[in-house]
Amino acid sequence: MKEFVALRILSVNPSSVGASSYILLLEGDNSQALRFPIVIGSQEAQSISVYLEHIQPSRPLTHDLCVNLLSHSNVVIQKVLITDFKDGIFYANIEIAKEGDVILVDARPSDSIALAVRLNIPILISEKLLHDICIPEDEFQDELDDENELSSSQTIVKSKSELEVLLMKALQDENYEEAAKLRDEIEKL
Repeated sequence: MKEFVALRILSVNPSSVGASSYILLLEGDNSQALRFPIVIGSQEAQSISVYLEHIQPSRPLTHDLCVNLLSHSNVVIQKVLITDFKDGIFYANIEIAKEGDVILVDARPSDSIALAVRLNIPILISEKLLHDICIPEDEFQDELDDENELSSSQTIVKSKSELEVLLMKALQDENYEEAAKLRDEIEKL
């Protein structure tokens, strides 16, 4: 049996790679030195961010719908397991309990994590896989610095909903200069 490590979400940030990709940064719950990024799509990033930022959308998002449907069934999601990393792609399983049986369902990590945050269930990874893919603390800081330089020198077009999420975050962080820029971009749209 593999030893599993619980993960927590550190951040969801736009990627410098493209306007439709985001970086979900995860960290081992017991060690700040065990961090790794997952590239996710804009819809999943929005879904995770909206929930983490306690923003109430006027209508349920896809992951909210899934949770609502599950609440009316005899299926219980127990945990999310990040199972593998091959050719630059992460793989995950959702462990569900149904009528006394435990079933593993193949799923994208981004969708799995969006469900996990809503259901307050553990996000786990095998200890070996975490050590294989984690970015050492000093390299991680260098990559963050490089990412910040790239993102500040590039203009990325975002949807109105993405800008609104960023605006809410900027206001919560009391970054009023960034909030003003975001407000202006929203008004242009």
